[in-house]
Amino acid sequence: MWPHEGAHSRKLRETMDLQKRTRAALVLALTLSFASSAAWAEKTLWLVRPLYPGQETLVERTEKALDKLMPGDARKDSVIGKAELANTLKAQVVTELPCFSADNRCADPIDPFVANLGFERIVLIQGGQDEAGFKFRVVAYEPKTGKVNPATASNANLEKALLGALAKVVPAASTLDVKSNPSGATVFVDDVKVGVTPLNTQVLPGERVIRLDLKLHQPVEETIVIPIRGAASLEKTLEKVAARIVITASPPGTEIFIDGAAVGKDKVDRGIVPGEHVIRLTAEKHKAFEQTISVKADQQYSLDKTLEPLPGALVKDVPPRDDKVAVLIKNNDPPPPPPAPKPSTPADQIYERRSYFHASFEVANLDGSRLVGRRFDTRGFGRTTSFITPGRTLVGASVEYGTFGKYFGISVFGLSYLTNIDPWRMNVGFTPNEERESSLGVPFATSQDSVRANIFVLRALQPQVRLAVWRFQFSLQLGLEFRTGQITGLDPGQATTQYKDGFVPLDLLLAGRFNVRFFIADGFFLHLQGNYTWYLIGERATDETGTLFASPNSFGFNGGVGYGF
Repeated sequence: MWPHEGAHSRKLRETMDLQKRTRAALVLALTLSFASSAAWAEKTLWLVRPLYPGQETLVERTEKALDKLMPGDARKDSVIGKAELANTLKAQVVTELPCFSADNRCADPIDPFVANLGFERIVLIQGGQDEAGFKFRVVAYEPKTGKVNPATASNANLEKALLGALAKVVPAASTLDVKSNPSGATVFVDDVKVGVTPLNTQVLPGERVIRLDLKLHQPVEETIVIPIRGAASLEKTLEKVAARIVITASPPGTEIFIDGAAVGKDKVDRGIVPGEHVIRLTAEKHKAFEQTISVKADQQYSLDKTLEPLPGALVKDVPPRDDKVAVLIKNNDPPPPPPAPKPSTPADQIYERRSYFHASFEVANLDGSRLVGRRFDTRGFGRTTSFITPGRTLVGASVEYGTFGKYFGISVFGLSYLTNIDPWRMNVGFTPNEERESSLGVPFATSQDSVRANIFVLRALQPQVRLAVWRFQFSLQLGLEFRTGQITGLDPGQATTQYKDGFVPLDLLLAGRFNVRFFIADGFFLHLQGNYTWYLIGERATDETGTLFASPNSFGFNGGVGYGF
């Protein structure tokens, strides 16, 4: 009738066949010995055999995993493996075989026979390993009721695969009790949040990672083994911290540095002193990340950062970028190695430096014997005109700060201070179209001796262009400059000057500067500059002959040292 049976009948027949095969396997395994007493009541028998041929060593590993999961009282109520079964049943005498006498017959004598052995539950385990990991088939059999529960599970980890199958057929849940001081800490079991302390909950047995997390306290993590149908407890005191920092970084293997010290990889969760700290993340074939943070007292600072791959770097989980690589991967051939990065040349290193600062000694020469400065009091209209001595040289110092793109940049700010090295004798005139002091009844001197000129030249926002060749950088800048300062001296034959406040030049100039920088090491360079300034607008003066004077153009050079960054 089997060919014509319905789906329900076929399913029932398959279940009955499974039960018979299971019971038959039990009888075969238990032929090691016999027993007639109930000395082992409430015990569970665990029998293991390989799922695939040639994997007998996996039986011993599975039995050890079961033994690890049953510490204490749980282990006393279990018999694991054929060797333990043989020792347990050793020297027992069979006095009666149920259902085998003429007066006491059963329709199915296997169930009463196995039940008479005294085991509450018998668990048959078949375990094997293949390319996907570990696989277990489990059948739990209860002799008193004849109930059979089959289950399967697989996992890359042996213990997890075994527990996955057992949890479906055997009451395996255990109790976990967690306390903390102070209470209120969040409890994570294998990175899964399960509650807050104090906590009493059920968990699956096995090796579990318990973590306690409370704000502004140092987190605590501990690995414990939870027995099958057992209980485990954990009680910890959490250390309070002034501030806390949590850093999560990827890709896997990213090194985490705090203030230059390596503190871990991938994730760091720790207390920290309030204040400023430098966070740096590095990983192979990825751009380094660095950031300065400020952590306040009683604050928890969190950072979650994924590093960017370097250009051209071949990293995991990145799809191939061209058809050639795709074909190689499709054919299971290793992709070609990425091309080696082009070595950085000295010129490339110069272009990478986008800002600079230099300080230098400066020399300037006036293009003529004129230098006009004005008075600011109300007693006349005196103006300096020309100096009689042949010296035209000014010396001093200069500083400058600027910034660049690769080829174009800007001189943000510059300042030069210049003074004459030889004493000058300076003539004094008057403002054009105005009367002299003498005509106003103020007979001031028409010249001054021992003149000292203190000149300041200010420049800002001058555009410039640069070109790097080997270790040299050449740049040209052009822009406006402002010249001012003070000119002071003594009147001839006088102990003190009649022009006690001196004269102030006020000139607007157009300047061109050509720079040559030679980089010595790192960003340090030697600096040489040539410059020329054109007078545009400024003070003017007239002498007694009616000659009109204006401040001159100038040319010069400076040299010094600087740093590019």
